[in-house]
Amino acid sequence: MLPTKIYIVEDEPLISETIKTVLEKEGYSIIGITDNGKEALFDIQELEPDLILVDITLEGKMDGIEMVNHLKKKSDVPFIFLTSHSDNNTLERVKQTDPAGFIVKPFNEKTLKSNIELALYKNKVQKQSVSSNEEMNSFFVKNKGELIKIELDDILYLEAFDNYCNLYTSNQKHLISHTLKSVEEKLPQHKFIRVHRSYVINVSKIKSLQDGYIFIEKNKVPMSASNKEELMKHINLL
Repeated sequence: MLPTKIYIVEDEPLISETIKTVLEKEGYSIIGITDNGKEALFDIQELEPDLILVDITLEGKMDGIEMVNHLKKKSDVPFIFLTSHSDNNTLERVKQTDPAGFIVKPFNEKTLKSNIELALYKNKVQKQSVSSNEEMNSFFVKNKGELIKIELDDILYLEAFDNYCNLYTSNQKHLISHTLKSVEEKLPQHKFIRVHRSYVINVSKIKSLQDGYIFIEKNKVPMSASNKEELMKHINLL
């Protein structure tokens, strides 16, 4: 099982390095650290963390709350605020963002770890709740003012495209105005598997695997080494 990926947005280097040391000791993977909100938004899109720790006071014009408001338009990754401010005005702004946690500085190792564990658990339960509902067999996508029905069984694979993603069937390609990660989270996990940072495939459509690639009909989809183990769990080998 791959370690949980955490991204840190913190303007005090000593605190960010301390957090990094503590969490890596616990088995978490710290995939990035910055003190700038704009840089964080770019990195988060590229690195796709499982959780974000966000200081409210940041370098630059954008503070942590503003950064999160921009982030929520593109991603539903859970986040925990770290702050030395707990005044009413700050709390009201924080509540509007629906964070997974709120930690007031100075905090200790136990407080940090428990907040992260609770945030990850809450996020896992929410995803399970969605998947436990009646499984959808289709959905609609917009195309020039028209709503087109897409059957899940017709999907070959999906490809990340900036803040959007392309959906491929045997004879069509649709541009969907959501990130690959947000679409992936709505699809049945036993049918659709991420095989690369930019690709999610329909497992039932695989024709063959060879040299780091997956062949689906006439399409050649790259497969990363880090995702291969999870994919192999969904393939029956004789």
